[in-house]
Amino acid sequence: MIKKISTLLALFIGVLGPIFSQNDQVLFHVNDRPVSVSEFEYIYTKNNGENADYSKESLEEYLDLYTKFKLKVEQAKFMGLDTVQRLQNELAGYRKQLASSYLVDKEVSEKLIDQVVERMKTDVEVSHIFVANPPNSKPGKAAEAEERINTIYAELERGKKFDEMAKKLSEDKRSGMNGGKLGFYVSMLPAGFYQFENAMYETPIGEYAEPIKSKMGYHIIKVESHRPARGEMEVSHILLKKMGKNTKLKIDSLYNELKNGQDFGKLATMFSEDPNTNTKAGYLGFFKINQYDRTFEDAAFALQNDRDISMPVETEFGWHIIKRHSVKSMEDEAKLRRKIQGTITKDERFQAAKKELVNKIKEQTNLKENKIALAKFTSTLDEEFYSYKWKVPEDLEDADLLVIGDDYKKSLMDFAEFCKKDTRSRLRFTKTEPFDSAVAELYENYVDDRMLAYEEANLANKYPEFKSLMREYEEGILLFEATKMEVWDKASTDSLGLDDFYQRNKNNYKWNERVEVEEYTLMSADQDLVKKLLKKAKKLSSSELLAMVNVDGKELLKVEESVIEQTADAKPLVGKMGTIIPGETEKDSYSFTKIKKRIAPATKNLKEARGYIIADYQDELEKQWIESLKSKFKVSINQDVFNSLIK
Repeated sequence: MIKKISTLLALFIGVLGPIFSQNDQVLFHVNDRPVSVSEFEYIYTKNNGENADYSKESLEEYLDLYTKFKLKVEQAKFMGLDTVQRLQNELAGYRKQLASSYLVDKEVSEKLIDQVVERMKTDVEVSHIFVANPPNSKPGKAAEAEERINTIYAELERGKKFDEMAKKLSEDKRSGMNGGKLGFYVSMLPAGFYQFENAMYETPIGEYAEPIKSKMGYHIIKVESHRPARGEMEVSHILLKKMGKNTKLKIDSLYNELKNGQDFGKLATMFSEDPNTNTKAGYLGFFKINQYDRTFEDAAFALQNDRDISMPVETEFGWHIIKRHSVKSMEDEAKLRRKIQGTITKDERFQAAKKELVNKIKEQTNLKENKIALAKFTSTLDEEFYSYKWKVPEDLEDADLLVIGDDYKKSLMDFAEFCKKDTRSRLRFTKTEPFDSAVAELYENYVDDRMLAYEEANLANKYPEFKSLMREYEEGILLFEATKMEVWDKASTDSLGLDDFYQRNKNNYKWNERVEVEEYTLMSADQDLVKKLLKKAKKLSSSELLAMVNVDGKELLKVEESVIEQTADAKPLVGKMGTIIPGETEKDSYSFTKIKKRIAPATKNLKEARGYIIADYQDELEKQWIESLKSKFKVSINQDVFNSLIK
């Protein structure tokens, strides 16, 4: 249904979106119902695009279209369609769906995307001190890890040097040997490292942050430096592994050959000892920062131009010569934002931002919570609360549990019903779990849900474009139903009216000359057989031809009969009855056409033209409907206001 409404809106008004104009003047009334300049102006501009020149002719044409639209909506309300429960439910369901996604997009996703796009412009060099606490750690081990990282942080606060503490106490031994240095990183970090990313972008250069937690454990992060983001580079390389003193001489020799014009790919294929790339002329592809050895990365990104070649570079794997192919800078921002949007909802940053939104709503609405009522509810629980069997206590003493804003209240009973429905959460707890812990978790989820619901209910007040969008869809639903009843259904079911329309307009529905043909397909490209078949086809009937060719159970020849209308777009079929029109030879087949007879132009009967006749009859009914609505409802246009729109 929503798809149909969308199509209908596109046809009649072509717009779903915000009204940005602050002009509150009334442009016209339909049956005393006002339509503002701001509404009309936005719809006119959006629907006409670059052709919205605000000329008198253009504005008059669109005003006529829009007043007709509003007349139909007024008739739908006169018919009481806005009170039909089915339509109200449909609109309410759409509103809930739209509000939820709209709120998340506006308040969460857009801000997160802005954050990532901005962060992607900067690489951050970080060091860290690490204490492991993997996801499967037991509670006791987790507490020990948290205590250990806090102790290290306290030592740093007392003046201990970061690099010395990293060497001595970090459980990341690889970076610890270098004073905790990890190298450069850039947003977005993998899932589970959002706090790490926040710390590295929000901590000033030369300072360290308070302990943060990732999915691997606890970190104290120090920011060493910033640089413009390097992005990605496409490279090839030649690798010689360290096999003795001659390796350096050999790599220098290869470098000299390259300087003298030797082909890089050819030398990489012949001499490179990287088995993954030497069969591809040394092609390594695109790589990002922190993907390869720091020395290799620095040498590659030091190359200034495509096709530049580095001097021999030594890493722990051996000696490399690197060739730059291209650099992938930041993508077009619109494309980049779509790419980020596709992954951001799966990252913990999304939930963190959503929680931040809930906290902001709490603050803005001055949320009041009745913790006494919550405690009374908790005291009524027994072990059955952790099972499917639990029911809301019949003697539960109801009370206001939440007061949001001035008059939005939620009761204790509402929370109890929420707990009843959230069986999955209740079953996650063991029967030994304290009830206050379980209720606290459920209550937090409940408050988050109701705060977002409150914000969704007030979107129209906060975002004028949301209010406009909902008005468009409400009117679209009404328009669809009214048009269906007054035009589409009548055209389809009024057989007498349809026949009368056809009799009055039958000259509009005519066949051009038609040709009845037989289309043959021979499943063979044997030229001798083709020549024989074309010769016989002039004299023999289709059944005789099939009997002649299809012998020994083989179905080499097929035939289909059809009638082809001779239109301006179709290839003309020239010839009298019996004419053979050769076709095309494919790899394993040949086709041709035989004209059976020609049919003179004629008027189509009602059955033959039914689809076209119904469509035209609908147009006639709609015009009649519009004229009746103009007589029924008064349309008054403020001419001075209209003239002020003309440019």
